[in-house]
Amino acid sequence: MPRTGRPGCFTEREERWIVRKVTCNPKTSAFKLTLKAQQRFNKSTNPEAVRNILRKYNFHGQVARRKPFLSKERLRAHLEFAKSYIKKPLKFWNSVLFVDENKYNVFGSDGKQMVLRKPNSELEMKNLTPSVKPGGGSQMVWGCTSVVDVGNLHFIDGMMDKYMYLYILKQNLQHSAEKMGILPHYKLYQDNDPNNNAHICRL
Repeated sequence: MPRTGRPGCFTEREERWIVRKVTCNPKTSAFKLTLKAQQRFNKSTNPEAVRNILRKYNFHGQVARRKPFLSKERLRAHLEFAKSYIKKPLKFWNSVLFVDENKYNVFGSDGKQMVLRKPNSELEMKNLTPSVKPGGGSQMVWGCTSVVDVGNLHFIDGMMDKYMYLYILKQNLQHSAEKMGILPHYKLYQDNDPNNNAHICRL
């Protein structure tokens, strides 16, 4: 059937070129893609035409998720660590105790929250993110877990340093292992936080 409406500015081959540019660099913008397309194909267009092409190929603007920066050496060490433990029997993991600490916001979030709304409706209650001053506060907690069960949950007051971490281990580690029934010989696994690797904590 004959097509109605104005024909597209770019051919299918040119559209695939735009998609390849986005695949190689997802952080580029439609405006920059428009300038590159104008230089390459010698066509006068606007960023909205490029956005339509991206939506056609299921590319949509989203807030990028955060992740800790890991160097190539760190990634290689992670892979070697995983390979060294992948063939361990289930009996080995029955006596492993994992510990870690994390921060939880009492109110609100540290990141962005996206909403789908109509124009001129940004002040409607359902489109707002509630917040309190000054930020709502947060709570740092320490916890441990194993294949058998979860251990104690310790609420951390104040700054987390090597002395606080040592105090938490003395108060909760042995008691948690006893509660889980993995005594007397259990293996402690923790991350490479500077507090965890302090000399007094290693001793």
